[in-house]
Amino acid sequence: MIKIGPANTPVCSIKSRFKYFLASFETLMLAVVVTLQSTGLLAEGTTPDSQAEKVLPGQMPYFDAVPDPLEGFNRSSWAVNVFLFRDVLYPFSFAYNFAVPKPLRSGIGNAGHNLTYPVRLVNNCLQGKWHGAWEETERFGANSTIGLGGLFDPATKLKIGRSDKDFGETLGHWGSGPGFYLVIPLLGPSNGRDAVGKIVDMPLDILFWIGYAYPDGFWPYAIRPGIAVNDLSGNARDYKRTLDSLVDPYEAFRTLYSLNRQRLILDYIPSCDTNDNPNPTIRAVLFKPAITNFADLAVTHKVLVPTTGKKLPYSCWMQKKPAPLVCYIPGLGACRTDRSTLAYADMLYRHGYSVVAFSNPFQKEFMESALTMAVPGYGPADCDDVLNALKLILGDVRKRQENKITGTSLTGVSHGAYFTLMIAAREAAGQLGGLSFDRYVAVNPPPNLAHAALLLDQMFNAPLAWPADERRKRMEDAVYKALYFADSGLDVSGNIPLTRTESDFLIGLAFRYTLMNVIMDSQRRHNLGVLTVNPDKFVRQDSIREIRQIDYAEYTDRFVIPHLIKTGRVRNREEVFENTDLTQMTKWLRNNPKVRVQICDDDFLLSPSDLPWFRSTFGRNLTEYRVGGHLGNLYLPAVQDALVKLSSDKGTK
Repeated sequence: MIKIGPANTPVCSIKSRFKYFLASFETLMLAVVVTLQSTGLLAEGTTPDSQAEKVLPGQMPYFDAVPDPLEGFNRSSWAVNVFLFRDVLYPFSFAYNFAVPKPLRSGIGNAGHNLTYPVRLVNNCLQGKWHGAWEETERFGANSTIGLGGLFDPATKLKIGRSDKDFGETLGHWGSGPGFYLVIPLLGPSNGRDAVGKIVDMPLDILFWIGYAYPDGFWPYAIRPGIAVNDLSGNARDYKRTLDSLVDPYEAFRTLYSLNRQRLILDYIPSCDTNDNPNPTIRAVLFKPAITNFADLAVTHKVLVPTTGKKLPYSCWMQKKPAPLVCYIPGLGACRTDRSTLAYADMLYRHGYSVVAFSNPFQKEFMESALTMAVPGYGPADCDDVLNALKLILGDVRKRQENKITGTSLTGVSHGAYFTLMIAAREAAGQLGGLSFDRYVAVNPPPNLAHAALLLDQMFNAPLAWPADERRKRMEDAVYKALYFADSGLDVSGNIPLTRTESDFLIGLAFRYTLMNVIMDSQRRHNLGVLTVNPDKFVRQDSIREIRQIDYAEYTDRFVIPHLIKTGRVRNREEVFENTDLTQMTKWLRNNPKVRVQICDDDFLLSPSDLPWFRSTFGRNLTEYRVGGHLGNLYLPAVQDALVKLSSDKGTK
C-alpha cells in the first residue's frame, strides 16, 4: 500500500513518493513493447538507412522518414479526409467562427486539452520523465482551479512547463519503430505504432469515462470530436491555403508528420554553440506579416488566360481611399498565399499602397493556369507568361477599382525580381505593347539563372563536406533543428544555433522540394518521356524517388533545353544561357530612372562579377547592404522602411 501524506506534507516528499510509486511501470513498458513487436503489430526499430536508396559515390543521400507500403490505401483515405475538410468542415468553419467568439473557442480548446491530463501524466511516467509528469500535474491543478475547469490557461502565465506525451511516443521511447505510415480516416496522418498508441490512450481521456457515466446519451461521445472541430476551425483557412499551394500535399504531410514524430520521441533539443555561423539567408523565415490574419483581408479574383483556357487566381488588397497599386511577383516557387508573399504585401499595405499578387511561374497555380510551355525555367518564355498575366490582372483590377488607382508599379523578390528587371528592360526597349509601370523595384535579383541554379545545387549538396558515415545522421539533426524552431519559436536576439553547413543544407533542401514539385506537376500534365517511372500513377513512391534525385542542372539539361529546341524556341544550349542572362539587357537598364534595385553583398546567388555589374548599371538607384544574404534582412524594420521608399517618388537617393 502506498501512503499519501497529510495535507501539510512537504511538496518534495510528495514528488519523491510519486516518482517511486510510478517507477514500477518502466518494467511493464518493456514487456508491452516486446509483446507488440513479437505479434507483428509494431515493427522493430526501423531507421532511415533501412529504407534509403542506393547512393553512388559522391552522390547526396536522401532518406525516407517512414516506409509507406500501404500508399494506395493511404492516398484514398487522405482523399476522403481532404474532401470532408474542403466540402464540409471548411465551409462550416466560417459560420462556426462567426457564431463562436475567439475567446470562447480558445477556452473550449484549453478545456479539451486539460481533460487529457491523464494521458500526459501516465506517458511521462512510463517514459521515466518525472519532471514532465510533475509539470503536467502542476498545470492541471492550476488550470482546473484558477483556470475554471481548464477554460483558461493561467499555468502558462505562471511559467509552468509543458510535457505533452502520448503512448505512441512512449512506444518509440522504448525502442519501437514507426512500422509503416498510415492515414486514418477522419483522424489524419499516423503510423502503425501511433495507431496502437491512440487506442491505448483512449481510456485515459477523462471524456471517455464521462461517456460511461451516461451510457444512454450521445452527447458525451460527441464532445471530443466537437473539440477537434473547434480546434481545426480556427486554423481552417491556413490549412486550406497550405493544401492549395502544394502539388502533392499527401507526400508533404507524410514527410513532416514522420520527421516531427521522430523528433518528439527523441526529445530533440538543439545544442547552442556561440561559434555557429549560419548563412544569413536563413533569417528570411523571420519575414512575416505584422497585421494579424492579414491573409484574410485579401480578396481573391480570377482572370481567364486565353492561351490556356484556364483561370488564374490573384490576391488583392485594396485601400479604402485612392492609392498607388503595386503588382508583386514572389520568388522561386512561391505561392500568392505563402507567408513571404503575405509579409511583402502587408509591408506595402501598411504604408498606404494597394497590392495585387499572383503565384510564381514555378508554382502549381501558375503552371496549371498561365504557363504556355510544358516546363518552366526559360526566362524569356516565362516572362512572356508573366507579362500576359499582368496585363489580364491589371485590366481586371482597373475594371473593378478604376477610381481607386492613382498609379501602378511592379516589384518582386528573387526570381520575381529577375522578371521585374526583364520587364523593365522590355519597356525601355518598347516591347511591352502599351503596358507601362511608374516604378520597378527588384529585391535580390539573380542576374544569371544558370549560375543561380548551380549554386542552389551546391547548397543542397553542402553535407557532402561531412564524413560519409556521419552524413545521414547530421542531415537529420539539421531537419530536427528546423522543426524544433518552427514549433518552439526562434529567439532572433542572439545567434541562430545552426552551423553554416546545416543552414546551407536547409536552404538547399527547401529549393530542392520546389524543383520536385515542378517536375511532378509538369510531367503529370505534359509527360515529356524523360522519367522512367510514370508520374501519373496513383501510387507515386517510385516516381518521387526518381524525381528527388534530379538537381537543377539536370532539370535544365534533360527537361528544359530539349523541349526548347524541339519547339523551335532556341537552337542550342548556349543560346538558352545567353537569353536568360540579365547582363545582356544592360543598355536598357543602365541608369533607368524607373528602376530601383536592392541587393546584399553576401547573397549566395551572386557571382563575383555581379556586384560590379549592379553598381555600374544602377548607380544611385541601387541600395546595397553589406550583409543579409538572399532576402535574409527583409524582417528588419529599417530595411522594410527603406524598401517602401523605393516604391515612392522619394526613393531616389
